[in-house]
Amino acid sequence: MKIAIIGGKLQGTEAVYLASACGFESILIDANPNVPASTLADRFVAGDVVRRDAQVVDAMREADFVLPANENDQVLDAVCAICREEGLKLAFDMDAYRISQSKIKSDALMHEAGIPAPRYYSDGRAPYVIKPSGESGSAGVRYAKTTEDVRGFLTDCADPENWIVQEYLAGPSYSIEVIGTPEAGYRTYAITQIHMDDVYDCCKVTAPCAITEEQKSEFAKIGKGLAELVNLHGIMDVEVIDDGEALKVLEIDARIPSQTPIAVLYSSGMNLLSELADVTVYGRFQSVQRDEEKFSVYEHYRREDGRVVQEGEHMMASARPLSVLEGLFGSKVVISDYKQEREDFRGIFVNWADSLEELEEMRGRVRAQLGV
Repeated sequence: MKIAIIGGKLQGTEAVYLASACGFESILIDANPNVPASTLADRFVAGDVVRRDAQVVDAMREADFVLPANENDQVLDAVCAICREEGLKLAFDMDAYRISQSKIKSDALMHEAGIPAPRYYSDGRAPYVIKPSGESGSAGVRYAKTTEDVRGFLTDCADPENWIVQEYLAGPSYSIEVIGTPEAGYRTYAITQIHMDDVYDCCKVTAPCAITEEQKSEFAKIGKGLAELVNLHGIMDVEVIDDGEALKVLEIDARIPSQTPIAVLYSSGMNLLSELADVTVYGRFQSVQRDEEKFSVYEHYRREDGRVVQEGEHMMASARPLSVLEGLFGSKVVISDYKQEREDFRGIFVNWADSLEELEEMRGRVRAQLGV
């Protein structure tokens, strides 16, 4: 199986790694010749999708299916148009993505369907979280301690209609991936816990999660229900928070995610890219679902000026071209721009074990070698 991946930053890094893990040949396409994932793929093609550079279109034609791994509207429009005109199989649902891209649209859909979600200002109580409607993850997120802070922000900003203000809920956050089509049906996978840094960016993903069987069943039901609501043809992830009352949906994103799929792979044994390829290329799932029930962790570390810190994934977007290194600093897998002759680096550290105790011992050894 050969895959053309469009975009080599965070999502592209995830996709290329997963492609290698399931034995796919990967062609990575990006206009930036030094994009982080450029050195991870079997082949890298530097070119502009929007301009339809000949080498880009030729590479897309060569693949069994095409996967956009970015959130650039112009690039996504161009990829969809090329696939439509060339009759190429596309692992992406633009209609579902447009709904999930707008928090205003997706929240309205959830509210109409009665799916639990944080209440909006001013129905909810302070403190609040202010989010740009068109961004995913933690991009642009702000914390407002009081209603006065919210009023001040909405008064001062130039486009208040493009922001949403929700009550801030305390509690652990979890994510689940949904893959499928109305014809093939929908599958959900191992639930991951999302750990945030000080600026609400995910710095660590762990699996499995310490939630009840009832919560697992409810989360899977929510995920499949949302997939049906957006008429999903492909993949999306759903993030919730457990505030002690219920699992409340924070956001949905109908595109290949970063971070969580690798954690899911080493916890359950299920490769989400392989699953997505099945429904894209064959129209149905080819594998039997399983869960190996291992404990996995995926986390980011950066060394700069002799100091190592753990940070959210935003730091990986500016990494130099990456390599997959085994055993570095005692970690099973490190995806990093680390070079022995350089002091500074950025890296994704992935570990897994049969028990949580064993995993934490492994993490402790890694952190000790890093000097955290």
